[in-house]
Amino acid sequence: MKESIASMFTPQRKLIDVNKRYGNNSIKTQQGSTVAKWDTLAVTATTTTLRFFEGATNRLFPFTNINSEGNRLPVGSSLICARAYLTLMTYDPTEGFTALASIDTSPAIASGDFTLMVANKEVIKNVPLMSWIPDYNKSAGSVDYNNFEFDTQVALLPLLEYVATVRFGNASAAFEDGTYLRLTIEGTGAIISPSSPF
Repeated sequence: MKESIASMFTPQRKLIDVNKRYGNNSIKTQQGSTVAKWDTLAVTATTTTLRFFEGATNRLFPFTNINSEGNRLPVGSSLICARAYLTLMTYDPTEGFTALASIDTSPAIASGDFTLMVANKEVIKNVPLMSWIPDYNKSAGSVDYNNFEFDTQVALLPLLEYVATVRFGNASAAFEDGTYLRLTIEGTGAIISPSSPF
């Protein structure tokens, strides 16, 4: 059974406090939401580093859900990154995405690491991807749990550029054409409320 530590300092509270510190005092009137951002990049035999969200405006859905704002949240939006996960995907131009796999099926990727930068500052540094797979994941409640829950929930604020880097040693010639890696980050967010929050 998964253990949970309760705290009065919730992601919503952190979202409000961090936004206030940066001058967004109207955060309490914004709509709370669950926010997920993903980006999907090709993996080739020569790939050793992938920089997710950078240049995402050049990719279309279903490769990313980043819109014209790019790798910056629009004014009035915020995200507390609670968890992330990586998915290996196979893409066929005529059929779309045809297969999914977790990173524990690829030792080359599972032996890599993850870094998140916000406004050119590393806020999550060199987290081993091995700790994302169920056998080594302290948050895993089952053998199918591939989410990584951050110990410190990082705030993504409006207009600050964010880039996630996944680095791994020689990406294995085992990757066929059409192999992609998707990074999804998600958590509690705030979005502009046109009238009043629901």
